[in-house]
Amino acid sequence: MMQNLLSIVSLLITAIGIPILYLQLRDLKASIRNSTHAAIYSQAETLRGYLIQYPHLRKYFFDNEQISPGDKNYSRVVSIAEIYLNYLEQIAVLKDSFGKENLESLRRFTKSALEKSPILKQHLKSDAAL
Repeated sequence: MMQNLLSIVSLLITAIGIPILYLQLRDLKASIRNSTHAAIYSQAETLRGYLIQYPHLRKYFFDNEQISPGDKNYSRVVSIAEIYLNYLEQIAVLKDSFGKENLESLRRFTKSALEKSPILKQHLKSDAAL
């Protein structure tokens, strides 16, 4: 009799616990997604901040403009390129957190960013060799 009662109580606890666990995991997933997006948006904000501070350098990232190593802005452009590539890498690594419905637009965004910036492509190739 006691064995049956313990089995029933155990079954009830499990029946109540599983939905509660599901809700907690769902909330945890949403929290992780929000943190991920916040980190990516923070990196985008840093990148925009540099391009606002140095608007004359935008052409190297959005207008397919080349920059030579002898240019006085070369080091700054390379540094911004590293930040931009880190941003794109974070998007690529965490793309699943954006949802499957956004994967194609993320792919187009990344492809477009690389197509419009010779310094990004150049820096990406030089890092790939390491």
